[in-house]
Amino acid sequence: MEQQYILGIDQGSTGSKVIVVDKSGEIVRKAYRRIESFFPQDGWLEHDADNIWNSVKDCLLEIAESFDLSQVCAIGITNQRETTILWDKATGRPLLSAISWQCTRSQSIIDRWAPFADEILETTGLISNPYYSASKIVWALENVAGLRERCERGEVLFGNVNTWILWNLTGGKSHMTDSSNAGRTMAFDVRKNDWSDSLLDKMGIPRSILPKVIACDGDFGMAVEPREAFKTPVPIRASIGDQMSALFGQVCFRPGEAKCTIGTSLNLVTYTGPYAQPTKGVLPAIACNLGGAMEYEVEGGVNVAGSIYDWISDQLGIVSGPEEANALAEQVGSDGVYFVPAFGGLYAPHWNSGARALIIGMSKFHDKRHICRAAVESIAFQANDVVEVLRNDFHVDVRTLKVDGGVSRSDLAMQIFADITDCRVERPKNTDSTSMGAVFVAGLAAGLWKDKAEIRSLWKLDRAFEPQLTPQQRKTLTDGWNEAVRRSLDWLK
Repeated sequence: MEQQYILGIDQGSTGSKVIVVDKSGEIVRKAYRRIESFFPQDGWLEHDADNIWNSVKDCLLEIAESFDLSQVCAIGITNQRETTILWDKATGRPLLSAISWQCTRSQSIIDRWAPFADEILETTGLISNPYYSASKIVWALENVAGLRERCERGEVLFGNVNTWILWNLTGGKSHMTDSSNAGRTMAFDVRKNDWSDSLLDKMGIPRSILPKVIACDGDFGMAVEPREAFKTPVPIRASIGDQMSALFGQVCFRPGEAKCTIGTSLNLVTYTGPYAQPTKGVLPAIACNLGGAMEYEVEGGVNVAGSIYDWISDQLGIVSGPEEANALAEQVGSDGVYFVPAFGGLYAPHWNSGARALIIGMSKFHDKRHICRAAVESIAFQANDVVEVLRNDFHVDVRTLKVDGGVSRSDLAMQIFADITDCRVERPKNTDSTSMGAVFVAGLAAGLWKDKAEIRSLWKLDRAFEPQLTPQQRKTLTDGWNEAVRRSLDWLK
């Protein structure tokens, strides 16, 4: 049987997706399972690590019911990146809940690391922040009884979600990660492509718990679990962090080409090729490591994007879901109302953990339609904050944004995006760009596609949105947003 398919595993903050893609780039099978999130304390966010793996496993089993996985020539994995998992090396059992990238419980550890924050920035390209994995690891070492001692005895393994999935897929054979994911731990030298012994020593992280780092298109072992799905082992030939994967899936291979993934959070990324120094809160990262060739990006990550719909429906209770929110938002204009969704601080480019959410500019004239409008606009305003840094400080004149993620399916949201960012917004026919990036990397490694040019030919446009505001209209809106953001900063001292 000819193996002409790639299987992609995309494990994200709210769920797991598995797709099967043919040589023409078409998705022929897809399965999805939600995962649970837990909020045990203010500022904490956790997942059940077993639930994460079981969601992937259930997707694989569903697909295997109607598709023979022996037709798959390779598997690619992409994942929510900074989420931190520690497990027992012998049993494979998690030793505590998975600590989400959104969790801020380790802020006090970040505060302690202030004396070497400059070294963190210079080595990793990252601002010292609880967003990343390193402080989450140390929090666990300091708060789980006996954990550090077990680490020193070689009984404990650490991994981000990709490493956890690899471990389970291979039946405990592979404890590995890739350069793009390692680069988001805040303990990795992104130019030397190796763990930083200096930072590990200062942070107190045992190197023995860390996974082996290989290229994104390396040999990650053979998928054998669940055995009901993999009756014959399938090689795992790609691992790449979700935002890098979406950049690859949107075929952004040239300097200045940019994509914006608008899901639970928002990440606006532009490919740079060579390493670019961090500037004003927009940070460099490893875009991809193909066969040892390091390629870089700069990235602006926003914590609250599509999840603002969940807040206004589930917690504020003024709409039933995103569809109603968009319908109400479409009935009104901006009308001076701004919604800064800094529920847990603001990320790029502000990096202000003391910021808190506000809705400002309301009078008795306004109603829930204006709150919905301001919520949708807040996503675009946050993206524009990153675009302005790219234009003014990196001198990258971003004028086209390729979009993906759940929010990109809304025509209203995408027109607002184009207006506020002053960019042409291009939505592909296949908005599963994050999943497709891992598929493309695996397909190149397996020889299903010969080069990036062939992959570029597979990308198809669904619809483009052109900016429609005058420069003065746009300036009025962004000036108001900037003032609202200023008022939200440092609410918590």
